Amino acid sequence: MFFARRSVASTRHLLRNQQPRRFDSHAAHAGHHAQPVNESFGRSFYVTVGTFASAFVLYQFTKSNQESGSQSWISNLIQKWTPSEKVFEERNAIRTAVMEKAASDRHLFHSQGPRAVYELKQPEVIFNGGSPYNVPVGSSANLSGVVSHYERENQQVEESRVSRMQDGKVVSLYN
Repeated sequence: MFFARRSVASTRHLLRNQQPRRFDSHAAHAGHHAQPVNESFGRSFYVTVGTFASAFVLYQFTKSNQESGSQSWISNLIQKWTPSEKVFEERNAIRTAVMEKAASDRHLFHSQGPRAVYELKQPEVIFNGGSPYNVPVGSSANLSGVVSHYERENQQVEESRVSRMQDGKVVSLYN
């Protein structure tokens, strides 16, 4: 009972604050009505009816040609503008050859990995480039063999460069 009284009070409050409904128009208050208008079906109705009628006539026309054994004019038009199978075969053969060449080039490039050996420009600095402090005893290796190898290699390169310059065969210092 108490719940019902409380809900009635809240409903009364809602109805008091609600906008009044108005379903009538302003013309009804003035006492005159709009004049009757003759409405036609409109352009879209006639376009739709004409489309269905022309589709039906076209279907009957092509059906009668197919029953007589000859192709319809639409089929002849499609065949006239469709390329022959030979053209498609030639295009496919060219595209297949191009794709195979691209695949072989891609396999060639991907099969070539980075160089396995890196030439060291300054092996002394690279191998002995660490801090000279706090090095435990016996941890440094004897690199005199590596240093002598690269010194010999650099000396041979320099001798070949000088001999080529003396012969006059070279234009640049780096060739």
